[in-house]
Amino acid sequence: MSRHRHKLRQLRKDTKALGDFTVNDFANSAEQRGSRVKKSSINTIIQEVKMLGLEGDDRAWDEKDDSEEEDEMLQERTTIQCHEKARRKRTKNQADGEEGISYPLDLWFLISEYILPEDVVKFACLCQATFYITTTARFWLTMYRRWYKMVPELPLELTPWNIDAERGLRAAVVRSLFFTYDPFVARISAEKPLNADPTILLHSQCLLQWHTKDGSLHKYFFKFCLVELQNGFGSAGRKPGHGWRRDISVTYNSEAGCYILEATSPSVCEMSMVMGERLYHAGLGVSANLLHHRLRLSLVPAHLLPAVQSAPTRKYQVPATEIILDPVLDVRLYPWWHPQYQKVVPGA
Repeated sequence: MSRHRHKLRQLRKDTKALGDFTVNDFANSAEQRGSRVKKSSINTIIQEVKMLGLEGDDRAWDEKDDSEEEDEMLQERTTIQCHEKARRKRTKNQADGEEGISYPLDLWFLISEYILPEDVVKFACLCQATFYITTTARFWLTMYRRWYKMVPELPLELTPWNIDAERGLRAAVVRSLFFTYDPFVARISAEKPLNADPTILLHSQCLLQWHTKDGSLHKYFFKFCLVELQNGFGSAGRKPGHGWRRDISVTYNSEAGCYILEATSPSVCEMSMVMGERLYHAGLGVSANLLHHRLRLSLVPAHLLPAVQSAPTRKYQVPATEIILDPVLDVRLYPWWHPQYQKVVPGA
């Protein structure tokens, strides 16, 4: 028995000598160990290297035959090709796995009933099925019923008995949410005077302008339209690989991409006609007397605008139309879904 234990102990020492040296072998060890490996352990390592075929060729390059060098090059080339083939196979498998799982459309409809209004864009970007769902009347009617509540400011056309489920349903539901959905209502209430950024209207077309008087104040209105958004909004289309056709009557919105710029001034300001022209400069700054604010708009014909907004405009070749409102007490910007949008539009 003792002889067997002695052999087992010797085998453990030889096996331990094959591994890497650690800090614990020297710093924290109770035994004194040397860095030199025993001769018996070296012989064991050499035998294992020969068995694994890891022993190198000690001959110089000029002592080897040409056939041996060709065999080595061929072996290296074969190894590289094998690794490249394995890499391509892994890449192909990963690409095939990116397609994911196609869930039934009914499941997405059930999930859509719990989507919050501010998460509609994220939900629509998940896949083709979720995008199609956001273009259906069922989705928008469900959202309208979830968040509807009777408020005195709600327009009559947005009430349950007058809302049109045949045409422009999505636009109507979005407008109603800014009257009934508390987070959207709080966003509108948090708007402050002179915080509007008219630069978002650059390259938009002025469709209409008018002026009203409210007591001792004069209000100047400009209706701009981002033509690119209006042309691409609510168009019908078919997704490849599916028979889902978007209902153009649900997504129809005649006011898509439209904004109204409202400027309030205590005095009458000279204003030129700029309907049909494009806005290439807008700035809200301080008046020369440093007591009030000033709104400056510059508009040019559409053919003078560069293709890229960052490119310089040829404003020195043809004079631009300048509109300067000085002084101004307040500047507001109303998108098409804003509660004040329909109130300030003439004839609405």
